Amino acid sequence: MSESEPQTGHEAGDELEGRSFTGQSVRRFEDRRILTGEAEYIHDVTPPGCLEMAIVRSVHAHANIVDVDTSAAEDHPDCELVLTIEDLQESYNPQPCGLEGYEEWSLADGKARFVGEPIAVVVAADRYLAEDMADLVNVEYETLDPVVDGMDARESDTLVHEDAGTNVADNERIAFGDPDGAFADADHVVEGTYEWGRVSGVPLETAGVVAQYDEDGDSFHIDCNIQLHTLVDDTVYETLGRPADRVELNVPADVGGSFGTKIAIHRYCNLAAMAAEQLGRPVKFVEDRIENLQGGDMHCSERTYEMRLACDDDGTMRGLDVWFVDDFGAWPHYPVNQVLKPLSVLTNSYAIDDVVYEYDLVLTNKTAQTAYRGFGVDPHQYALEMLVDDAARELDIDPTEFRRRNLVTPDQLPYRIPSGNIYDSGDYPGAMDRMDEILDENERCEGGLLDPETVEQRREEGFYRGTQTAVLIEPGVSGSDWTDRQRTDDETIQNRSREDVAELPEHLRAEVKPDGTVLAWLATDSSGQGHQTLVAQLLADELGLLPSDIEVDYLDSVEAPTEYGSAASRMAVMLSGASVGVGRQLRDALAELAADHWGVDREAVSYRDGRVERSGTDDSLSLAELAELDDEARTHVSYDYEHPATGFPEFDDALTHKYPVYPTAAYAVNAPIVEVDVETGEVEVLKFYTLRDCGTMLNPMIVEGQAHGGIAQGLGAALMEEFGYDQGSGQPQAITMFDYLLPSTKNMPDIEMEHTSHPSPFTETGAKGVGEGGMIDAPAAIACSINDALEPLGVTADKLPFTAHRARKRLREAEE
Repeated sequence: MSESEPQTGHEAGDELEGRSFTGQSVRRFEDRRILTGEAEYIHDVTPPGCLEMAIVRSVHAHANIVDVDTSAAEDHPDCELVLTIEDLQESYNPQPCGLEGYEEWSLADGKARFVGEPIAVVVAADRYLAEDMADLVNVEYETLDPVVDGMDARESDTLVHEDAGTNVADNERIAFGDPDGAFADADHVVEGTYEWGRVSGVPLETAGVVAQYDEDGDSFHIDCNIQLHTLVDDTVYETLGRPADRVELNVPADVGGSFGTKIAIHRYCNLAAMAAEQLGRPVKFVEDRIENLQGGDMHCSERTYEMRLACDDDGTMRGLDVWFVDDFGAWPHYPVNQVLKPLSVLTNSYAIDDVVYEYDLVLTNKTAQTAYRGFGVDPHQYALEMLVDDAARELDIDPTEFRRRNLVTPDQLPYRIPSGNIYDSGDYPGAMDRMDEILDENERCEGGLLDPETVEQRREEGFYRGTQTAVLIEPGVSGSDWTDRQRTDDETIQNRSREDVAELPEHLRAEVKPDGTVLAWLATDSSGQGHQTLVAQLLADELGLLPSDIEVDYLDSVEAPTEYGSAASRMAVMLSGASVGVGRQLRDALAELAADHWGVDREAVSYRDGRVERSGTDDSLSLAELAELDDEARTHVSYDYEHPATGFPEFDDALTHKYPVYPTAAYAVNAPIVEVDVETGEVEVLKFYTLRDCGTMLNPMIVEGQAHGGIAQGLGAALMEEFGYDQGSGQPQAITMFDYLLPSTKNMPDIEMEHTSHPSPFTETGAKGVGEGGMIDAPAAIACSINDALEPLGVTADKLPFTAHRARKRLREAEE
């Protein structure tokens, strides 16, 4: 069990007594301890006798490691331990990698492949001393030419991994329908090239770990802020060479953000655990900001797209051809699947039957990718919407009207897209019409930001305004065994049946405490999403209690079943389903206990508002009284909520094959109003209109918070953020917060948000996943609005981030 204190929901909103808490903006339980400084993060965990670790990192992007001289460090009286690759290879295993054929150790093995790659570990009494000792380690390099550009890497003779014989670690071409016929018969074929820069989540709290080794049990207890700790714990226990039940990963109740970026921090867990075992003392490590930005295995997609769209004269989209290169950096980690997740929204909101999807996953001398909010969907949506804009202009059709003619209509839902995923519910044309109404009423009128006279006047002053609406789908709730299926050979896939599909349910436990309150246990970790609040408010409804009567804590990796956990916008759907299920189980268990106590049939009792009543009498038992009667733990229940696609035959084809299944399709219609200063290239988002559908809104405050944060991240990806690299040396160019520019309140526009609701028919509560919204839909929307603003000048935002420098470059090229 977690060592953190269960959190009581004192912010539960007692004023809501007697009403349903589901659908209410119940204030988050987590916020009190976060805002009052009571939250405990990894940095606050320091067991007695704890030592600290520093890492010697490569200063070269590509170099053979000739020698690692640790003698000066080891001779220093303050040095407790130095670990090198030889020490690891003597006692431990390589880390499981994302693709077979790549053997990655937690320290560089003979060759450094990116700046910041760990080469040695030094442990001392505190971090300051450890850093000093690390400076005494002398690494002799033989530098090599790096390969830095993803497109060049495909053909380069410089290999990141010589044994592989190529820098293309993975490639696949998948055709749906008859794309060749569609392109041959279409009246027009529009082509475009679009680039998406390398970005990341950059959480406030960097990665951290505190590892302890128990010699008696030959086991490890590791406190860490890793994400998906029950899914990726194999990267730790396999590396340490121990069975899963002897490597306990515990994630604190409070983690300062992840957005996927902490899924791949197992390297730190492994190194700290190894050091703890060697020393017999706890060892702690927390990344500093430079380590996080430079070599923390936390960057995300960097893609170049070449796309084609086949269209007829009347504006009908006939076929889509997607090809792209994704620069994964030095190692193919877990996120190899993010090149395939876009298949779940392959054609976005458009009805296109004939599609080709092909990718090259390449390796370069950069830090490795990890997951990031959107998991590869955001660049796909951006590139597709850019292509749609280009096609509309070539066909001389208004881009909004072009989109509207090709949208999936409400009568087509649930709608199966070519790759087998199914959109559950919604009204895309209706949402686009509503956004048009909003813009007409508020902005395309006298005094509005899009008042034609104002737009013309600003244009004469050198400021170009524009907006473009688009419907953008957010796939939600990954699950089943898709991750494993991606690595399964074609013959095995072809022979699979529905019974072969392994599901990944969400586990939840609950028990009645002696005072009559309820304690629930989550099997997943959280990094600020509000899971405790969500479970409390739904369980309160199921049990007829107040949210403040529900406490919610976390299970560690040994106690919790191996579940998928917190990722892919799963938790609102999966936890709400699990909450309903565990609530029903607990009501039944309490009723049976009462019936046995009274010696009557089960049907003679009923549960209502936190009590069990005996029919036809005044007899009743409170939860506290039932807990006192319970001497067999009958008031302890658990429930596994099955993945929503499990029970619906519509998903059978996709589930048995290798395509991603995301059974909820939340969506947003965005209309950011942008203004471009053509003299400086600066892009300002003046206002961001968004209409969103997440099905049933379980907690509107949390939903809107998720959307606001996601839009901020999307704005950063569209205009500001980028992990650039020197193309000659491979040196990273963004290793401080002065280099990697995050949006602040100064950059954020007013967000005007409206909601529509089409509950999902596939989920227990009708909720859809929205944890990645904003980041998925804002970049494409902002880029398309820039296209609209600069349409008179023939300039498009064909590379993100569309920084002032890039904008000026495009404007100069257009003037020539």
